[in-house]
Amino acid sequence: MNKFTRKLVLLLAVLLTAGTLAGCGRTKVTLENYPTTVVATLGDTKIYLDEANYQARYNQYTSELYYNMYGYDLSDMWDTDIGTGSTLEEYTKKNVMSAIYQTYVLKAKAEELGLVLDEKETAKVAETVKSTMENMDEALKEATAITEERLTEILTNNALAMKAYEYAVKDVDTEVSDEEAAQRKISYILVKDGDDAAAAETLAEELKGKAEAGEDMSALADEHDNCTYSQATYGAGDYDNTLGNFGRTLATGEFGSVYDEGYGWYVVYCDSDFDQEATEKEKPVIVEQRKGELFQSAYAEWLKDMPKFKVDEDVWSAITFDKTLFVVPETTSGEEETTSAAGEETTSAETSESTTAQEETTTAAE
Repeated sequence: MNKFTRKLVLLLAVLLTAGTLAGCGRTKVTLENYPTTVVATLGDTKIYLDEANYQARYNQYTSELYYNMYGYDLSDMWDTDIGTGSTLEEYTKKNVMSAIYQTYVLKAKAEELGLVLDEKETAKVAETVKSTMENMDEALKEATAITEERLTEILTNNALAMKAYEYAVKDVDTEVSDEEAAQRKISYILVKDGDDAAAAETLAEELKGKAEAGEDMSALADEHDNCTYSQATYGAGDYDNTLGNFGRTLATGEFGSVYDEGYGWYVVYCDSDFDQEATEKEKPVIVEQRKGELFQSAYAEWLKDMPKFKVDEDVWSAITFDKTLFVVPETTSGEEETTSAAGEETTSAETSESTTAQEETTTAAE
């Protein structure tokens, strides 16, 4: 996923300003009428159902593809309660509409600022459209009936929205000191106390002693059912818990143990109290965080001058995920391993050829 796209997607939850929702029934609209059916408005700007449907189906298909990769059952995934009182379908549709809202706000701001796509950016949109149309699964094509011309309009709008984003973050401070980005690395064994806290403490001290004597911590953990081994790299503000805070007290090469109520005993080794490689990797992350803050501030100001966003819920309710788009490939036991590997290659190809290409010009694809 393009880094700018990822950031904008992550910011949606923070930046979302709720639009006005109208209607309570479900309108029946045939697919051929989607291009002329208004599903939302931003002031006088009309947003049509074919665009919203494309974004929704794109999300649906991509989600189903990845759910299948991880072995989840697709038959009832969209009815799953995600823990907020909403189903996965409701959550996804809300995010799709929120992303469309943000895209149109940013597009309007880009036009106000006189920002236009240059020749290279226009060519990139055309390239992405061509790749997307060529690699799109037939089920997705049928569910969207998207045309090359319409997809070009959608991705051009998204590319303009990205220009507005880039304008908002153009003055970001890209200088990050080692001190600000400093990362430390620890290795640790968690000895779960279960029903016998005293035994867990004894075992933790035993393992600590063996580790100090040079035995491999991972191998030590594997010898006991109530032990797990892991590593963590973190900086200031991260890992604000018993393990993380204790790790900060250790210098490079030091061992220690600490009890965390509800978990058990940690045997901790400080691999490095200043991991240079991890610190360098953290610097661009901090820059992206600064960009996020700049964008949030600018976006909040821009929203003040924007007209009201309204969604016709009667029309939007016509889009459901009742029918699964991604078809799970049938495999035989003899072909299972080969098919699995091929599936990973196909997914990678789809991501690089179509999905990733599209995301490079979109703020609202997910």
